[in-house]
Amino acid sequence: MARSKENILARLKEQMEFLRASLRGFYAGDFAESVRIATIIRVLVHESRTSKPLLTQAKPNGLELPILGNVGEWPGEEQILGFVVGVRIGQTLAPAVDLGSSHYALSTVGAWWNRTVFTFPSRLSTQLTYRRKQVVLILANREGGAHVDENEDPDYARLLTSLPLSFVVSGLRVETPDLARFLTAQSGVEMLECLKRNFFPDEDVPLKWEFGVPPRVAQYMEQIAISQTMIVPAFPRGEARITKRS
Repeated sequence: MARSKENILARLKEQMEFLRASLRGFYAGDFAESVRIATIIRVLVHESRTSKPLLTQAKPNGLELPILGNVGEWPGEEQILGFVVGVRIGQTLAPAVDLGSSHYALSTVGAWWNRTVFTFPSRLSTQLTYRRKQVVLILANREGGAHVDENEDPDYARLLTSLPLSFVVSGLRVETPDLARFLTAQSGVEMLECLKRNFFPDEDVPLKWEFGVPPRVAQYMEQIAISQTMIVPAFPRGEARITKRS
């Protein structure tokens, strides 16, 4: 029996509340919540031969709905990746998202889902690229969101979780973040605002999320670009070039 429109919207609201709770946990410091965030995003947007995404159950044009996406362009740079982080004193890179910054522009859910989010040079002088869809589904389907696969994806393990990048900020080497989990949480923030924008306009959804409570004296940068400086065997090394837009 087909679900009623009211039932579908109720399930959508449930997913929104799950997402909100997991984002609060993640930005409070429980980074494991990223796998729950990945699973919620999968429920909302992933389409397969056997499943229809919840967004398209709620609206036939669900994957054409507007969503804020990070633009992150650096003309003239050989960019390895772009990422939104908060940079704080203390040699730490902490996750942060500000949807009100000029780094964000409206896109469609489908384009957002399939956008390339990481690009790495490989040992064979080719490019290894990851779309948002790939990163999120690996966390959801293989890294514990809905299932733990007995075999790791080798490129994912090397490039996204095994500290392949060297970050330098103002001459100081800083801790390398778990890029996959940071990216997934950022995507969750963007999706939460998308649900408010398109379905639940009366919901109170913050535009800015930041890890923990920032110290009184802290640097906060909205965008970080990693530009290639040297390639060693399979892994890129880079220096962070940080820019800020109003």
